[in-house]
Amino acid sequence: MEDTFELLTTEGKSIPDPGTAEENEVLAAIEALPSETERANAFCWLTSWVTTATVQRALLRILEREDDATSIAEMVDCLGELSAIPKAFGRSAWEIFRSRFEPRSEHGWMRSQALRGALVVAQGDPSLVRRLQSYLLDVKADDDDAYLRHIAKVTGAILRRYPEDDFRDLLSRLVDVDEVADEAALELGLDRLQEGLLAKTQDALTSALTAAQGWFRRSLAASEGRSDAALYEICTSVLIDVQSRGLHSDLALDLPKLRGAAIEYSAYAVDRHSAHSWLGASSRERFHWLSMATKLAMVAHTFTKDIWLQAAIVIEEELLSIFFASENMFSRSDGHGADILGREALVQSLRKRRYYLQTLDQWLAENADSDLALNVGQLRDTVQQSLAGAVHRSPFDESTEGWLVDGLKKAGLDAATAAMTAAQFDVAIDRNRQVAELWAAVMEKLSDSPDYQRDHPRALLEHMCTLIVRFLDFRANAGKSTDPSAEYVFRRGADLPVEHDLQLDFLKFLTTSDAPSFRAEARDSGGGRADIAIEYRGVKSIVEVKKDDNVPDNAELAKRYAGQATGYLTTGVCFGFLLVLDLTDRNGHQPHISEQISVERKVPDGSELKYHIVVARIQAKRKTPHELR
Repeated sequence: MEDTFELLTTEGKSIPDPGTAEENEVLAAIEALPSETERANAFCWLTSWVTTATVQRALLRILEREDDATSIAEMVDCLGELSAIPKAFGRSAWEIFRSRFEPRSEHGWMRSQALRGALVVAQGDPSLVRRLQSYLLDVKADDDDAYLRHIAKVTGAILRRYPEDDFRDLLSRLVDVDEVADEAALELGLDRLQEGLLAKTQDALTSALTAAQGWFRRSLAASEGRSDAALYEICTSVLIDVQSRGLHSDLALDLPKLRGAAIEYSAYAVDRHSAHSWLGASSRERFHWLSMATKLAMVAHTFTKDIWLQAAIVIEEELLSIFFASENMFSRSDGHGADILGREALVQSLRKRRYYLQTLDQWLAENADSDLALNVGQLRDTVQQSLAGAVHRSPFDESTEGWLVDGLKKAGLDAATAAMTAAQFDVAIDRNRQVAELWAAVMEKLSDSPDYQRDHPRALLEHMCTLIVRFLDFRANAGKSTDPSAEYVFRRGADLPVEHDLQLDFLKFLTTSDAPSFRAEARDSGGGRADIAIEYRGVKSIVEVKKDDNVPDNAELAKRYAGQATGYLTTGVCFGFLLVLDLTDRNGHQPHISEQISVERKVPDGSELKYHIVVARIQAKRKTPHELR
């Protein structure tokens, strides 16, 4: 997804650094841009120098001049990716946006994008936030229906940041407008969901989640089944059920529709905002709930097996994300919220399963001479160890305040963060053990990289390689019934997956893992736009995502695409990652995982530096094992 731009003077000379160029020269170059597409590209390119006065005036000139709503939308996207917007520039941009969204005579799509732009530039300026709030409260229900839908979205974003009843009242009024009802109801549901996940008592939690469930159902009814409302409704319903009843076998009857909801909604779950932006909380929140839907679907699959040993696995591996919801989404660690209030229900559910141990003990006592006694005895020991381990190691049990927690607290972590980290560490041991040998082989091939000799680059390399081999392992083994988002790798025929399917899948995986900071579609990497930019303590690299329908091996993939990957890496470390969707038809088979990842080396033309590119591929056009011949 390469994206480059070059700004030229009126004499045709390149302006490589507009931040230090003459202002008249830059403005003249801006005026000479021939099309709205060129102006949008120039705007996004210039945002890299947004702190300089010359570039700020150029950006404002483009905004003032542009009358194409689609181009304005792209410019707003680029502003939303900035980690900070200078106050003076933000206020000037606000006035331009305001002149576009206030007049009813302006086209509805332009008004909507200008309103979104106003929200983006206002978020770091309390004065602008208040002006936006004042405008929202004066909006009338007889305005353009399409514009009112955006009013509902913006009001919801404001409400989650500044919870005030005036905005709830506005959304309640918009619910009565037929064309806006589903959007307003969804935002009210998200408001009550946040209230529930921050609740301090069981009654408050139950009340808020029930109200949220009601709003999501109303959104579903008003929209004839919008995918995000469907996802939230089923997840909230299951959360209410588990909160009140704990884990129970009837869950398997309620959860199958999660698979369809998760697949349908995954197409929309893209995080567009900077990690520093509070607007990004909504996108990250939706990624979390998409992950939760996938995990709950796995719970349903697990319980249908009726194997009691799976109870411990479910609690440790699948429901972890649900009951850490308030901390994942709202950075909450004060001992309140759904994760704390749901703990007892889970612990009680687990302890109820001890009667299986008693049943096995009784069977062994009565059938000591059976040929099966040895195997049953081993199973009994395994069940006992697993259940005891889940109780004593689970974050839902007080004994997590053990030696590991103490060590983390001595390292400077607060008690809640230490307990969470210890729980994740414990769970990660089994996950890592499965791929440790492959990981070690990859790291050995990276050991001759100069970057590997430095602490922070090595940490980023090691962690990203860990995540990639885990991703390969997960995607190689998880079927569609277990993980609905695996559907794309089994798709055959005319409707083949595209690289965006793999990018979205990997982004979701990163979002639900302990990944370093990352951004999708990150601009200004080597003059282009990287598919995924990653960063750890100032060390930056990229993940380039491709698809290819003729893949002999990873070395050939490196010859085809490593040059583009290195093109994004011209000012920092000399390592990156290439993730390829392999559309080669292997009659439904997939290669061994050890054949899917390798370390390739690339010396770009005109350079003497050797780059290390970790190449990994995901096999598509697969068949299930029972279909293979």
